[in-house]
Amino acid sequence: MVDISSSDIRRIDPASLMVFLALMRHRKGTLAARDLGLTQPAISHALKRMREVYQDPLFLRRSHGLEPTALARELEPKIRGVVDLLAQTLSPKAEFDPGEVTAELRLGAFDFELATILPALVASLRTRAPGVSIVSYQIPSEQAPNALLDGRIDMVIGYFADSVSGNPSFITTPLYSERYVAVARKSHPLFAGAFSFEAFAKSDHLLVSPSGPKRNMVDHALQLAGLSRTVKTVVPSLFSALTVLGQTDLIASVPARVAIQHADRFGLAYRELPMEGGQFQLHAITHVRDQRSAMHQWMVNEIKAASQVATPDCD
Repeated sequence: MVDISSSDIRRIDPASLMVFLALMRHRKGTLAARDLGLTQPAISHALKRMREVYQDPLFLRRSHGLEPTALARELEPKIRGVVDLLAQTLSPKAEFDPGEVTAELRLGAFDFELATILPALVASLRTRAPGVSIVSYQIPSEQAPNALLDGRIDMVIGYFADSVSGNPSFITTPLYSERYVAVARKSHPLFAGAFSFEAFAKSDHLLVSPSGPKRNMVDHALQLAGLSRTVKTVVPSLFSALTVLGQTDLIASVPARVAIQHADRFGLAYRELPMEGGQFQLHAITHVRDQRSAMHQWMVNEIKAASQVATPDCD
């Protein structure tokens, strides 16, 4: 067989391959045309293009019809395989079975989401989808969308601004609403009596921020009340914060689920913040390129289920 160049490959379209197979089956151009719903000139044109590409007549005219050449007989199973593969791409997708999948999900999140959602998610995957592995990246929410756009991660979970949630490149799925609570060591004098917003503001604060000092919704609420706070220490992760809080007189505002799940092990107490508007919505975000992926859709639902853990009221 002669070598086929890339320009020759571009000249072969699926319709030509179907014409070739129809001619191999019927050995007559009129029957092939009727079978494919094409005109006789369309059959002749497709056959001419195939002959030029393969530099072979492919079919010889005989009194009983068309006789395939040796090359045509050699090509038939290969071309049939190509057409079958194309047909598979158009066939209805088989029902997704998580128990049969082998895949890796790259998940971007801050340690708050990883600490509260990941345990339940991993436990579920161990039984329902043992072939799925999770590779998590601790990425601040302001950096996560770019990582998703670049394809470095498959999904992000966290709190995002409206501009991100409304971006047409992303598909957002709401998970749950969260709130901040005040956290300090159990013997902290701030929790000994009545807990006021003024007393909270006057305390020395610890701020959790992976990107350094910055204002958040707590500072905004304080400003609305004509108050401000003094941040004495900034740490990049929640668990370093909990360790520091347990050994100092600093106070911090952290998501309620973190306080509820981990306060005891760090010797901490927590109280509801005496402020309005302290809630924020957590989302799972995927890229539109994966919107037809059964795997990604299933994983979003699993993450949503893992996040649906009741958060009891603070004492």
